[in-house]
Amino acid sequence: MQNKTLYVLLLITCCISCNSPKKDFKITGSVPSTKYDGEWIYLVPIEGANSHTVDSVKIANASFTFEGNIERMSIIRSRALLRLKLQELLIVTEPGTTKAILDSVSSAHGTPQNDALQLWKEEREKSMSAYSFVTAGLRSVSGKDSLRWLSQKDAIIKREKLFNERFLKEQGDNTVGTFVRKLTGNSNK
Repeated sequence: MQNKTLYVLLLITCCISCNSPKKDFKITGSVPSTKYDGEWIYLVPIEGANSHTVDSVKIANASFTFEGNIERMSIIRSRALLRLKLQELLIVTEPGTTKAILDSVSSAHGTPQNDALQLWKEEREKSMSAYSFVTAGLRSVSGKDSLRWLSQKDAIIKREKLFNERFLKEQGDNTVGTFVRKLTGNSNK
């Protein structure tokens, strides 16, 4: 009788574990040309990277795939010399399938956090470009013109701060929200 009860409990445990939702991620990536075939691509965690946590695959037919089940912030990168042509890509290894494109400007889409992260990266790039333009302009002006340039600089900083605050509120404590909060030094939720 005890053996029968034990078998029933084991069967129930097995059924429950088999039916629990999978939390696997899949990253399907592409590069602009088959000239990169045979090159290695690396999936490197932002924190705790070592020989056990870094994954690597060879590019074949201008594509690559990573699969796993640990959610974390990572970077997809190529060997150092290729990084001049294939921009590193910040990515969340979250459940679902993410489409990654490595090129001179890389991107990732397909899962909620990666879609949000891509939006944040694009907004940050716009802000950095505008800020660089204004900073360069400030070096060549004086008087009232410099006040106008300073006003533009302040507006860029304010816009980026408001965007980050809204973004972080939307993301909460998920993986991308936690990462951006650390990166920007913004402790607001």
